[in-house]
Amino acid sequence: MRELRLYEMDGNEPAARWRIVDRTALQVADGDLWVTVEGRPDDHWLRAGESLSLLPGMRVWISAAAGGAVFAFGPQTAPRSRCSRPAAPRAGSRMRSNSMRMAS
Repeated sequence: MRELRLYEMDGNEPAARWRIVDRTALQVADGDLWVTVEGRPDDHWLRAGESLSLLPGMRVWISAAAGGAVFAFGPQTAPRSRCSRPAAPRAGSRMRSNSMRMAS
């Protein structure tokens, strides 16, 4: 058995900053989620069913697309690379700039 903590974020909420404590898999259950890891130049767009591997000490910014998103943090079952490859931006999507993230 494993524990999953579900979170729901509306599309109009400001980006939230999370500090990762344990090896974690960020899993999107519904909607689209934007994720960036502090100190890294790439952003990630995750859709329902996709996940991102995170390691202790990482600080991440998370924001939902306009329709909102439901996501969970859960344990990783096996060691993985520090962060999975970034997803290509979808047509019509816009990445947020660093200045917009920090303003929230």
